[in-house]
Amino acid sequence: MKRVLIAIGVILVLLVAIVIIVPFVVPTSTLVDYVKEEVEGTTGRKLTVNGDPSFSIFPDVALTLPEVALSNAAGGEAEDLVRIKSADIQVDLLAAISGEVVIKRFVLVEPVIAIEKDANGRFNFEFDPPAGAAAPSTSDGSGSDSGNGAGGGDLALRLDDVRLENATFIYMDAQTGQRQELKGVNAKLSLPDFAGPFDMDASAEWQGRQVSVVAHVDKPQAIAAGQETALRLTAESDDLFKVDFNGTATAGATPKGAGRLTVTADKLGELLAWVGAAMGPEVKLPASISLDANVTGSPTAVALSDAAIGFDENRLTGAIRAGLTGARPSLFADLSGGDLDLRPYMPAEAKEGVGTSDGAAAPAGGSSDWSDDPIDLSGLDAADVDLHIAADSIKTGIVDTAATDIKLVSEGKRTNLTIARLGLYDGDATGAVSIDRRGAAPKFAIKLDGNGIQAQPMLQQFADFGDFLGTVELAVDMTTAGASERQIVSALNGTGALTVRDGAIIGYNLAAAVRGVSTASLDLDYDKAEKTDFAEISATWTAKNGVINNPDLMLNAPLLRVTGKGTVSLPPRQIDYRVLPKLVASLAGQGAKSAGGLGVPILIKGSLDDPSIQPDLEGVVRGVIEAPGDAVKGVIDGAGGVVKGVTEGGGDAVKGLLDSVTGGGKAANDEGASPDGTAKESTNPVEGAAKKLKGLFGTD
Repeated sequence: MKRVLIAIGVILVLLVAIVIIVPFVVPTSTLVDYVKEEVEGTTGRKLTVNGDPSFSIFPDVALTLPEVALSNAAGGEAEDLVRIKSADIQVDLLAAISGEVVIKRFVLVEPVIAIEKDANGRFNFEFDPPAGAAAPSTSDGSGSDSGNGAGGGDLALRLDDVRLENATFIYMDAQTGQRQELKGVNAKLSLPDFAGPFDMDASAEWQGRQVSVVAHVDKPQAIAAGQETALRLTAESDDLFKVDFNGTATAGATPKGAGRLTVTADKLGELLAWVGAAMGPEVKLPASISLDANVTGSPTAVALSDAAIGFDENRLTGAIRAGLTGARPSLFADLSGGDLDLRPYMPAEAKEGVGTSDGAAAPAGGSSDWSDDPIDLSGLDAADVDLHIAADSIKTGIVDTAATDIKLVSEGKRTNLTIARLGLYDGDATGAVSIDRRGAAPKFAIKLDGNGIQAQPMLQQFADFGDFLGTVELAVDMTTAGASERQIVSALNGTGALTVRDGAIIGYNLAAAVRGVSTASLDLDYDKAEKTDFAEISATWTAKNGVINNPDLMLNAPLLRVTGKGTVSLPPRQIDYRVLPKLVASLAGQGAKSAGGLGVPILIKGSLDDPSIQPDLEGVVRGVIEAPGDAVKGVIDGAGGVVKGVTEGGGDAVKGLLDSVTGGGKAANDEGASPDGTAKESTNPVEGAAKKLKGLFGTD
């Protein structure tokens, strides 16, 4: 035993002597040349070292290399893959002998690393050893890797002073022409013990802005072993953005992390432009965004819970999940908010097109016909979606809603929108919309019920028409199918019903006009100060193969009843409709009977784009002239002296009344004729009446 101990002692003495003597016996240049030959033999690249390197073994293994460069791949843009102004490496020798790697100093000054991808997609760090050179072994011959903690014991590593000073990283892609440069990189790493903790403090300049990253890992050894450890990370750039993560992470077979994530971007537009993702002037983005949420993430899925999302003054809370695997990614969101103002983000043309006569969207192709171009629904294939949003109000500038609760589910070839609540113009709407794309042509269905909706603000926003007041009740149940506009309108089927109560038509006072009959005058000119109140307007309709039939239009107002019926054929864009306004013997509105009175039918026919609106007066005119008392008997009975002038004046009074309606009875030299006598009012009662009634309905 004594001899063994003596032998071990002799060996240790010899080792120490070798460590001390070798640097003096073997020239440093010889060692450097050896390293250069080994590198070139392994990588096929040339390693150059300029200046005077220094090397020592005791008390620490220390190597200093000035002006080091590793050549680039043939055909590369940069001259060198790696170029370092100086490298200073110092390793604890005694710790290495005991099996521990202690890097006391590892400092790279002004390293430049150029990563390139050639036109074939090959990177310049993929080495081609010279012909005949043996490929480096990754196994110890026993079928298991060495030093991985499974067979060779746990790795003992310590980092004391590890730094990058003013480093530059360059990436060049010959396939895309992309070039990125990260410069001024300064980083300091600390690992007192491989069991932890590990700290990093780094900063760099990219795209003209400073970026800083601070990281802390409690147990880096646990990450390497596929176990969980605490992780803190902060990344920020001036006042552009800041990201904070405080949680856990693991780098096992399936890397994953979980914790609290906070993101702020106070200048979103500048941020996107900085990273090369600017959306263009037509895309309206929030000025600032924020996120504060619990996050779990892996290469296959990301989930946010207890999330608070902000964009400008808007706030949403809830949960979001995204699946990143499979043929289609998936997205789930359950979000709620207060008052949301989305108007700043809406396309300008959409906002300008609402409520303006010249902003209405023309059919595709610039014509007044339906388009045969296929409607692109491929965006519905982007992902499976389950999205629920509830808000106190949503303003878009197109449709502004009060309390809103909607859910969109799109899975495979089926998409369903459920409207649990939609506050519209002081009323509420519920309904559902579905798209089924499983067949040869997509199928559409819509069911909508509305209650208490105010007509005036709705028409003002959509049609720039604010002269119609009333409370709307609506029920629609329609289906259709098709891949183009023409196919969709040609397959429209279903039913609907509309009721408007307690309303008024601004600009026309028909009751006052009736009371003016005694003066043989009926004023139908528009006057903003006047209005015609009505108790109710109601209508139902059915649609079959694009032809909409309405048999029962009814308007009840004091002294006035209006009925109507007809069809609208959507495929050829034609209308055939008859409206019958009738003066009645009642000042009552809703529920009043339509007693006999003076009726003037109005025929609306022709193209939907430019219909002909004409009163059908031929029979009415003949009947009034021949028997004026009978024609207005119903009005006389209920209105007494309202039409006293008609009964007392007989035919002349009625003729004056008709002249005032139709514009007839004026000769060339009458008042209103032009001085030269070439322009005069028509003496045709039908033509004159048509002109005034077209004015009433807003047509020329």
